[in-house]
Amino acid sequence: MRVNFTTVMRQWLRREDGGALAELAILIPCLAVMLGGVCEFGRYFQNYTTLSKATRSASRYLSNHNLDDTELTRAKNLMVCGKLACADSDRKLVSGFSAANVCLQATKESKDSLKVLTVTVSVPRKAGDCDTSLGASAATPFVYKPIFNIGALLNNSTLSLALPIAPSTTMYYMID
Repeated sequence: MRVNFTTVMRQWLRREDGGALAELAILIPCLAVMLGGVCEFGRYFQNYTTLSKATRSASRYLSNHNLDDTELTRAKNLMVCGKLACADSDRKLVSGFSAANVCLQATKESKDSLKVLTVTVSVPRKAGDCDTSLGASAATPFVYKPIFNIGALLNNSTLSLALPIAPSTTMYYMID
């Protein structure tokens, strides 16, 4: 039996067995970048929500307690580890967050008045945003630390998900 070479070549060139594999090889990098981006946005919003709830707890605590050094320290501990007494060995609510990132502020009825109207617990967006009206030290901003370097995956050094997290909660001061 004689085999025609041109017929065999035509049949071989028309086969589509490896098409799915080639498409998968093209799509995998895109899917990896999308998965990394979705994971980072999810982690960012989880950290933001955790810190937002912590500011709410700390401001609620301060609104019902005297504004002395002990209570201010307890409010900062609520922000950092979720309880009134926080040791170095305790687990932090958000990795890398510390008491140096907490800003405690109070508004008064007037400049010369001693009557406090509201208390605010926040994380400053940039340095210098924290008013030290309660006598606490100035707070430093907290910047989210991503796991994936999306900019390197996309070959863009200016793209970064290291964004500041700056929640804030203000409540009326309940003690006269």
